[in-house]
Amino acid sequence: MKMKKPLNPIQTALLKKHIKKFEEKDGVLTEAFTIDGDAGMILYGFVSPNKTVKGVVFI
Repeated sequence: MKMKKPLNPIQTALLKKHIKKFEEKDGVLTEAFTIDGDAGMILYGFVSPNKTVKGVVFI
């Protein structure tokens, strides 16, 4: 089973830039992680009053 890994500072900056561009301003990031062995994508959860998103950012 592959394990969830926390984001490093570079991945965190990329995710913040993505969320600022594509998600609503009044939402909350509920989770963000990479999967062990696949550093090419960030999985995240985002909740706002209008929507709930589980998404992937490819880096």
